[in-house]
Amino acid sequence: MAYGKKDETSEYLKLNEDLRNQDFRPMYLLYGVEEYLKLSYKKSFRKAFGGEEGLCYDFFDGAPDVDVLIDTVRTFPMSFTGTGRLVIVQDSGWFKKTPPEKLTNFLADEKEYPETGHLMFIETEIDKRNKLYKVVSSRGFVCELGPQSEAQLSRWGARYLDNAGKKIRNSTMQLLLSMTGSRMDNIASELEKLIAYVGDREVIEDQDITTICSRNVEDQVFQMITELSLGNKEKAMQYYADLMLLQEAPMKILALMRRNFNQLLLAKESMDARMAPADGAKYANVSPWVYKKLCEQARHYTKENLEEYLSDCYRYDAAIKNGNIADRTAVELLLCR
Repeated sequence: MAYGKKDETSEYLKLNEDLRNQDFRPMYLLYGVEEYLKLSYKKSFRKAFGGEEGLCYDFFDGAPDVDVLIDTVRTFPMSFTGTGRLVIVQDSGWFKKTPPEKLTNFLADEKEYPETGHLMFIETEIDKRNKLYKVVSSRGFVCELGPQSEAQLSRWGARYLDNAGKKIRNSTMQLLLSMTGSRMDNIASELEKLIAYVGDREVIEDQDITTICSRNVEDQVFQMITELSLGNKEKAMQYYADLMLLQEAPMKILALMRRNFNQLLLAKESMDARMAPADGAKYANVSPWVYKKLCEQARHYTKENLEEYLSDCYRYDAAIKNGNIADRTAVELLLCR
């Protein structure tokens, strides 16, 4: 398992300790945007209760009927392992709105809730003012599985390779991360490609990265906007041409450009306000690692430039949807402005 942001390390350690000691809490809430981590912990907990085909595990995708869920949690586990029954509910939406009162009362009642029951909620977004959140956090354990820092991704990637008998220098890992972005599923996919590509060779080199690894679309758009900031419109257009060869939809490219310009504007505002890096990252709603890259890019823009680009993105988006301009033409005009 990977470790997350610095202030979340203890939370990841506690989850890992529960798995290692086979000592599970009555209920868990795992939430956040890092899908790879959510899937990893889901698999690990499921395995601890006998696996998908076992008699001590149930899964609900979406919000189940409350009575069915309560009956499932109460069902005595058909196993002698002593771990109890694990019930996972994914994407219920109950932590963003008023939750079912019957479920909240059941989870809050220590006499009603069975000793053998272990309920895990996996969500993307939550509201900490939510009544169900408060019950789970008081009786169980809550852990945010959010974006990972560059340092944590580097360590996780090195461990991933080490488990496959491979080694990588820090500088080479940085090169890999610069191409993959921060999504762990993207990184894992590229690591698997590298492991297969190098064969019996132990050390992964820079040339292996540049030969076999692919830049993701978000990174290519980021690089395209960087070239724009430096006045290199020809290089920016080359990135765009590469995206067209990959058959990326112009509307997707425009949406990514709009998101990038919006993040740059927020980073610029935080820099102007002399915010600490951690506060600036929160203000821009990105990880500290991404915020650092945004600040480097934002230095080449004025706030007025970014506001103009962002305004053009919205204007072209509306023109495309109204049928007044072709989507590809809109992106090209934006790049040539």
